[in-house]
Amino acid sequence: MKIRPAVVVLENNRIMLLRYSYAEKNVYQFPGGNTEDIETLEQTLTRELQEELNLPISVGRLLLSAQVINTHKKQATLHCLFEGTILNSSKPIINAAETSALEVVWMEIDQLSTLNLYPSIGVKLIEIIKKGTFEHNYLGKIEQPWF
Repeated sequence: MKIRPAVVVLENNRIMLLRYSYAEKNVYQFPGGNTEDIETLEQTLTRELQEELNLPISVGRLLLSAQVINTHKKQATLHCLFEGTILNSSKPIINAAETSALEVVWMEIDQLSTLNLYPSIGVKLIEIIKKGTFEHNYLGKIEQPWF
């Protein structure tokens, strides 16, 4: 099983996402990436956001985790979403050499439930943010539409 940590960065009731285009559809993802060698999840996030977005961050607590299983590719991924805070008032800048993301977008939190989101946890994340239930939320296997 692959493990993919990502960060949830909130500013002014908006959440930072990366926009991709797959089969002419917009797909949104939380910034993050795959672990390398023996790095921790926090080290992975720090490295990935620096490489892909030239963005220094502080990684906070674990908000939720969920499994996505792609039976066609015989792959499973455990997504771990952490709180993240941008340091030094930095602004994200896409590094095309490190990511296929087209742009960084800031979406209103309530829009998460209407997006093609990977992983598909928009509704649950809205609930966690609004209720302030920041203890770890393990969602188990989630249904993931493929784009």
